[in-house]
Amino acid sequence: MDRRALMLATGGLLGGVGTAQVVAGPSAVAAEADATAGPLFDVRLYGAVGDGVADDTPAFHRALADARAVPGGGATLLVPAGSYPLGESLLLGPGMSVRAYGARLFRTGNTSALVKNYTTGMPAVGGYAGAGNISVFGGTWDMRGSTFTSTCPAFVFTHAEGLTIRDAAVLGVPEAHAVEINAMRRVRIIDCLFDGVYVAPGTPTVPNRHEAVQITGATNANNLPAPDYDGTSCEDVLISGCTVRNSSAVLAPYDALCGDHYVASSDAPRPLHRNIRVLGNRVESSGAYGIRATDWQQSVISGNTIDSAAVNGIYVTSGSGNPLKDIAVTGNTIRGTGSGGAIVVSNSGTGRNSSVVVSDNIVREVAGETGIYIGQSDGASVTGNIIATTRHPTGGNAQGIQLQGSPNALVTGNHVSDVEGDGIGVDSASTGVLVAQNTVLNAARNGIAIASSDVAVRDNRVTGAGTSGLAGTYAIRIGGNAVNVSCQGNVSRPSGGTGAEAGIGVMAGSQAAWITGNDMRGWGTAAVLDLASGTVASNNPG
Repeated sequence: MDRRALMLATGGLLGGVGTAQVVAGPSAVAAEADATAGPLFDVRLYGAVGDGVADDTPAFHRALADARAVPGGGATLLVPAGSYPLGESLLLGPGMSVRAYGARLFRTGNTSALVKNYTTGMPAVGGYAGAGNISVFGGTWDMRGSTFTSTCPAFVFTHAEGLTIRDAAVLGVPEAHAVEINAMRRVRIIDCLFDGVYVAPGTPTVPNRHEAVQITGATNANNLPAPDYDGTSCEDVLISGCTVRNSSAVLAPYDALCGDHYVASSDAPRPLHRNIRVLGNRVESSGAYGIRATDWQQSVISGNTIDSAAVNGIYVTSGSGNPLKDIAVTGNTIRGTGSGGAIVVSNSGTGRNSSVVVSDNIVREVAGETGIYIGQSDGASVTGNIIATTRHPTGGNAQGIQLQGSPNALVTGNHVSDVEGDGIGVDSASTGVLVAQNTVLNAARNGIAIASSDVAVRDNRVTGAGTSGLAGTYAIRIGGNAVNVSCQGNVSRPSGGTGAEAGIGVMAGSQAAWITGNDMRGWGTAAVLDLASGTVASNNPG
């Protein structure tokens, strides 16, 4: 992404060399908007026409120059309804607001970011000390990416505290993001529309490049040419009520509603972002992920609807092995995800996650590896989810819920049905897991598959496992050389036709399984198949 280094330095830059370019406007146009707002600067009174033909850039120059000059900041730039051609960026100062309800603002050239709080030539700032407490309300911000194709986000803000973008529609961003927040704190992005991104024909597919909202840190010039590169992260970010879609035949869908594609670089470990809340958004289409939580802690992803994502619906990860903790993924509805899975929590290298909750989500029609995947996470809780109709793209094991490298997890109260694989899989290095009170219906392979030690399987109901007809499938399978697996109080019924070989299968290599008090009625002599050593089996009526 070296091209990113050009995005603030190319094209005409409003304020790029201070205010020398700005022509002074009439001071009489400044007026009080109300008792609490700062002075109001109406671009029409500075000469803007808003007819979609006349170049309104000079008028915006003049209005912004006066607005930025207000002592202590707090001015409002008013953009009345109309269509405004702009050939340069809009540089906002501290405390400024833009009100553009009913207005369309569109680029007429390869500008840098259309709205920003920093530009080339300004002094470097660190932490959150830059121009903040900025608001943008309304407006259709048309980036015309298929015509002006140089990499260019619509909004870029960095090194500051306080940003609100509400009711804005961003169209056709070229090779970039609708909103980029870099080293920002207290950000609110609410009720916005992000519609389509331009990707040049023949561009290699990189499934984490064009997020609608990029949440990133101050790390290097390739990330954002806005020093100081002091590693400042983002904190206290809310994205709520937004929609991501692609309604244009010449554009592509964004790769995610939000995320950060700079996750595995020489700067590792990356700064951790904190208190990110992604609530009640809708992803109608995505080229990769619905929501990509990259290097987040103490964060919540809740109540979102993801209708189509080419890879994963929700992806929680650290590409540089940062320890992620205190993350809740709750109450989301995910349909139609592709090659990955609906909800994936993972890490890289030796990185470990902890205190991850995945609960009360609805997952349907996954065409990838898993419905819910938890990897490299300690003490995860996977509860109350509904997972239906998973399919593997090549006929592999598309598990409903899979744990890998995730000890001491809790998997309870989930409803899994019609999955093209194991209903629930507890795989390698997931010791000490409790699998309890889940319902698994018509799994193509095993209903519940245990391949790790010291796992307790309690009070689950498994009906109709092995519907694929594959040999070696069971309602409950204990394998993978697992030791001390406890299986008690489960209820299983075979399918009416081709199905699993036995109710409970204990595979060779496993040791000291405890199989007792399970209701296997309907299985007859195949209630328990024991091929292991040291198994204790009793009171499992078939």
